[in-house]
Amino acid sequence: MINNYDLAFRQNSRKYKLGDKLLLHVCCAPCTTYCLTRLVDKFDVTLYFANDNITDFDEWQKRLAEVQKLVDIVNNGDFEVQPKFPLKLVVQPFDSQRFFDVAKGLELCKERGPRCTECFKLRLGDTHNYAKEHGFDYFGTTLTVSRRKDSMVINKVGLEVATDVSWLVADFKKHNGFDESLRLAEKYDLYCQDYCGCVFSK
Repeated sequence: MINNYDLAFRQNSRKYKLGDKLLLHVCCAPCTTYCLTRLVDKFDVTLYFANDNITDFDEWQKRLAEVQKLVDIVNNGDFEVQPKFPLKLVVQPFDSQRFFDVAKGLELCKERGPRCTECFKLRLGDTHNYAKEHGFDYFGTTLTVSRRKDSMVINKVGLEVATDVSWLVADFKKHNGFDESLRLAEKYDLYCQDYCGCVFSK
């Protein structure tokens, strides 16, 4: 199911329509670049910056500023794929304590282990709740573009929390998605971090 990847999405309950509203959880600007090339000509996309796992506030602010920079690039018509609708951005306030609460007891786990799964549940749960409250048709995430993330686990979590809004099943690292994200980040001069965000991955 999840490995049958075509246009970076699969429908849970119905076929998407051009202009369906998608709330896309974003972790950083570089990962978001390639994902947007697959989505902005199909969906009315709102980016959702919800990353309590970024435990350093300065780092959180830096990544948010780069996401805003990318939004401006897309909306100014300078992006490789022209959007059908203006790209929007919603920011969840910084609260790293929420991440530390779900990571309690899992601090020594390796990356891609149980701590990461709990982190996905936290952030994708937040994304689903916002999508439900604001009438979105789909919600998804850019996390699967990373080679350090297990796309099967991320999609499993997304499907589990998708009780009221359809989850956008995707594995964005396919079709050279990760390499493309690096190329686009360099093209648009976007800051590329070298760790996921939490103090444990750093």
